[in-house]
Amino acid sequence: MFRSRSKSVAISKSSDGKGGTVKAGRGHGSTVRLPVYLREQIMADSKAYNIPYRSKLTERIEPGQTLIIRGKTIDESKRFNINLHKDSPDFSGNDVPLHLSIRFDEGKIVYNAYTKGTWGKEERAKNPIKKGEAFDIRIRAHDSKFQVSINHKEVKNFEHRIPLNSVSHLSIDGDVVLNHVQWGGKYYPVPYESGIAADGLVPGKTLVVYGTPEKKAKKFNINLLKKNGDIALHFNPRFDEKANGFMCAKPTPGKDYDPFIESNESVVRNSLVNGEWGNEEREGKNPFERLTAFDLEIRNEEFAFQIFVNGERFASYAHRVDPHDIAGLQIQGDLELTGIQVVNNQVAQE
Repeated sequence: MFRSRSKSVAISKSSDGKGGTVKAGRGHGSTVRLPVYLREQIMADSKAYNIPYRSKLTERIEPGQTLIIRGKTIDESKRFNINLHKDSPDFSGNDVPLHLSIRFDEGKIVYNAYTKGTWGKEERAKNPIKKGEAFDIRIRAHDSKFQVSINHKEVKNFEHRIPLNSVSHLSIDGDVVLNHVQWGGKYYPVPYESGIAADGLVPGKTLVVYGTPEKKAKKFNINLLKKNGDIALHFNPRFDEKANGFMCAKPTPGKDYDPFIESNESVVRNSLVNGEWGNEEREGKNPFERLTAFDLEIRNEEFAFQIFVNGERFASYAHRVDPHDIAGLQIQGDLELTGIQVVNNQVAQE
């Protein structure tokens, strides 16, 4: 159940840019094999990016993968640009499959491509990024288009004018402070099930899950599994607000416990030990939104899981089983899954 191969895409270092490798399991029944140095490299360099930024992909990108760019603009920002290039990270005449220009002086974002020595027709949209504020830009590659999201909201689909497999370089320039660049992910099946390589998700490790709840999502869940099938952590965001489906914190004696029962909008945490569900924990407002991307971090510490959503601490869940015996991962429900990582806790906290 826990065997498979893995696939990676890397951003190589250049004279004025840094990068890291993204590696993820291939699919259902696969094993998550993610190098610890990945996030260490990215985060160690998070305050050291030079502008203009230039980097080369060591492998061609594939449909399903996502470019994540985080940074901050300055109060005097006029514009900055993100470019995906063919053959070289400059405008020396080679094609540019995607030119994304964030323009504060015009209040617009301009999308375009450069091919055979000529710029194509601009596609313009409102600029949702504010001067002086942090931003999160994600460009997900698909067979026929780039899907662009800003601050976790989808804002644009840009149809390919140049084949996706021609992309070989990335450049970023302009009035911007750049602190995170990362390629990774793939198309994941949901439900998804995987083993966790090496020693598993032992204390000192963090599971990072990237995803987006569907438009009509009712619920999804992430289960951390022991080798014997027990669930060390059942993490279950629910969007259905039917009050008559509310489940008490303690299951009624003599009745089966259904962890997926409809309930008030909440995030339920629980464990399944020796075939029995324990008491639910559901304190805290549900931080997940339909059609809004999320970054979920579950940090395994000696006495509890520390849970973060989009960089904000959400909950602590005290261990009910041995935290050194977590060997598997299940993800189910109404979401699109875009990335999975396993990293060191100290790296995730930076």
